[in-house]
Amino acid sequence: MGLLKENLLLINSNGNEIDIDELFNSYSDESDRVLANDEIGTIIYTADLDVFSLEVTSTGHLIPKKVNQLSRCRFGTSIIRLQIGSKIASYSSDTIFHVKKDDYVIKVRADKLKKGMVLSTGEKVY
Repeated sequence: MGLLKENLLLINSNGNEIDIDELFNSYSDESDRVLANDEIGTIIYTADLDVFSLEVTSTGHLIPKKVNQLSRCRFGTSIIRLQIGSKIASYSSDTIFHVKKDDYVIKVRADKLKKGMVLSTGEKVY
């Protein structure tokens, strides 16, 4: 399974969250792990790293799925600035966040986040 890094909540085999940017930064220079690196974007091979994405089912449950490669696209949509928890950061408007809603988790695009929403990580949107 190959996935865009902007749409993921990644975990390792122990269930600990993986920072996607750190993962890209740590392997971006390894020529044997980089499958593509051009004007369109970067693709890194992750099948042997025990990286899993958490996918939300229609019932709101999270199911881990093995990730074989990750893609980072150089083309972005409009950029918006959000405060999540104590930090302010810029995100592309199509970045996907996992938001708690009642007893389940839903996917919400960055441009659709509203003040007061709580991410699956427990951080609040301000």
